[in-house]
Amino acid sequence: MRNEMETQDTLCARSYDGAWMTDIDDTIVESGESPGDDWIEWLASKIRILKKHRIAWIPMSGVAIAKLGPRIIYRLPKDVLSHVLYYGGDGSQKYYYDTAAGSWKEDLSYRRVFTDAQTVAVIGTEEFVTFLTTNPAGKLSSSDAAARCDAALRKLDAGGFSSSAGSFLDEMKVILGQRGFDPAVSETYFRGGSVSWMMLGDTSVDPYKTDHAVKVRMELIAYAERRLEEEGHLKRFGNEGIIIPFHGSRGIKFVMRKNDKERGTRDLIEHSRIPASSILFAGNELFDGGNDNMIRNIEGVTLLSVGEHTDPGPDVVFGGIGIQANNSWMEHVCAALEAGTPWSEVLAHIRNHNKESNR
Repeated sequence: MRNEMETQDTLCARSYDGAWMTDIDDTIVESGESPGDDWIEWLASKIRILKKHRIAWIPMSGVAIAKLGPRIIYRLPKDVLSHVLYYGGDGSQKYYYDTAAGSWKEDLSYRRVFTDAQTVAVIGTEEFVTFLTTNPAGKLSSSDAAARCDAALRKLDAGGFSSSAGSFLDEMKVILGQRGFDPAVSETYFRGGSVSWMMLGDTSVDPYKTDHAVKVRMELIAYAERRLEEEGHLKRFGNEGIIIPFHGSRGIKFVMRKNDKERGTRDLIEHSRIPASSILFAGNELFDGGNDNMIRNIEGVTLLSVGEHTDPGPDVVFGGIGIQANNSWMEHVCAALEAGTPWSEVLAHIRNHNKESNR
């Protein structure tokens, strides 16, 4: 409890007048890309301008900090980190930079993750043991990991969990192989409050766009949703159930109910005391089934779409397509702030972009 109170006190002591929230993969960088040092310095220069004007930079992603950190977050210079918060694991975890300790820390009061039993039911024993023995946040010995896995299996057995192959993903790998794909190529990422299964591996979106890949992926999503429903969304094994809330453009995600970017946004509004009207969100999946779309439930947030597909609506600004479009907006916004334009007027200009484009 003491550590949680210290975390909240540290975060509440910071004061921001606004926030630039952003998706990461395929919004500011290509999916899985580790950008060069020149790009990191470019990004840091923009965050410095945002910081100067009391605007926080808030990356939000399904990626765990253990994976995104070495790519981007850990490479940012220390002078900007007081104005950076990271919401990862599909809204299950929140991280901030503790300037006194000189390290990134998790806000444990925000944490909402799978139980061990739920994890084993979704990803299986082999993947779970691998996670426990390699997790940078706290590696376990092989014997301790095996003991935790055995305890989870006993809970599943006592709760009447039924799987013909051991776990949902084990069942889905069988189907994947029957459809002509190699299950050994697939990759599983457990992120505490979510699981991402990349059936074709963690590659670019292009292999997932073929007609056959799209058809098989939709079949597997429907299968996983049916299995979750049959098992009561695994809620009997934890405090909350597991769902597949969005379909995105790659892979298949199992997420703890209510863990999403909307949750992170509402937390930002409540605990950082930033009104929705002072928040800008940029993302590439602002469509029904996309992993950015839940933010549309929060009235007042300025939504900037840079995706190939966006559901129409008065709350979404069409800002162009792709990473270059997003980064051009970042250049434009920072230049406006440096020219003396207040943040509220910057957001108003962005919201009026659709009207100006249609003239």
